[in-house]
Amino acid sequence: MKKIKETTAKLGKEVKRNIATAISAAFALVIALVWNNAIKSVIDEFTARIGITGTGYIYTLISAVVISIICVVGIMFFSRWSEKK
Repeated sequence: MKKIKETTAKLGKEVKRNIATAISAAFALVIALVWNNAIKSVIDEFTARIGITGTGYIYTLISAVVISIICVVGIMFFSRWSEKK
C-alpha cells in the first residue's frame, strides 16, 4: 500500500510539472504572437521610410532571415547565460 501511495504522489507531481510546462508554453506563444505584430509594424514602418513600398515576398523573406539570425544569436546567448554558475 505504501508503494502505491508513493507512486501516486510521484505521478501527481509529474502531472503538475507537465501542466505547468504546457501553460508556460501557451504564455510563450501569446508573447510570440504579440512580438510578431510589433516586429511586422517596425518592418513596415522601416520599409516605408526608406521608400520600399509594396508587399513583395522578397521583403518578407529578407526580414524573416534577418530576424531568424538575430533570434538564433539570442538563443545562443541566453543558453550560455543560463549555464553559467
